[in-house]
Amino acid sequence: MRPPISPLPFLTQIPDWRDPTRVHYPWDALWTVILTGFLAGPPNILALTQWLAGHREVLAQHLGLDCLPRQAMIYRFFWSLDQHLPELQGALLDWVKAQHPTAHDRLVILAGDGKVLKGSAREGRPGPLVPVGLLP
Repeated sequence: MRPPISPLPFLTQIPDWRDPTRVHYPWDALWTVILTGFLAGPPNILALTQWLAGHREVLAQHLGLDCLPRQAMIYRFFWSLDQHLPELQGALLDWVKAQHPTAHDRLVILAGDGKVLKGSAREGRPGPLVPVGLLP
């Protein structure tokens, strides 16, 4: 059995939508922070940012960053990601296909349960839909 393939290289292929004049974190480092935080199992963005804050020193050291994104940056990331769901879906589908290369001739289903993160609404608009599970 081969080891699992990280989703990181697939996610970092999503085009960086951020304003180049305001970028403080490398795209791959931002995705790494987000994925690492998700592994801790936070129920919402606030809990994710609190977990990151509690592990800021260790994460920054291991990722080679001067500092980690703060709560506002994480919220902006998810608000913007909501506008790039086709790219996210494509990246996740490519990752699943890489995990299961013999399934190329079978249907692969990605399922997200459509959770809206509590407290993520912005200016009267609903919060971003976040895929929270995969079914290979």
